[in-house]
Amino acid sequence: MSLRNSEYYEALIRMASSDRLGWDTVALAGRGITAYAAAQRWMITEGKVSVDPLRLADLVIEFGMTVEQLPDLWERYAQGAIPDSQFQASLEAIVEQLESWPDPQSS
Repeated sequence: MSLRNSEYYEALIRMASSDRLGWDTVALAGRGITAYAAAQRWMITEGKVSVDPLRLADLVIEFGMTVEQLPDLWERYAQGAIPDSQFQASLEAIVEQLESWPDPQSS
């Protein structure tokens, strides 16, 4: 997979490979990469065949709203607009959302 395929994946890769971040945050970015990949796989292998199409659309929108935060978060951090602690807390919230996604049963 090329970084050019997804600006969200690219942001996570940049975080995971940053020499400015501590190992805890790098590991968090790695968890984000894993969760992002698992979500893509779920959409293709399970979501399209096992979830009501309207519910799947809602889930995809929810996923999109979550990952759309990643490039902006990275850009603000890279520009020095937010401190390490705020960056890590924001990234952790996003990663936790990705790791718990999807929940096809919730409304």
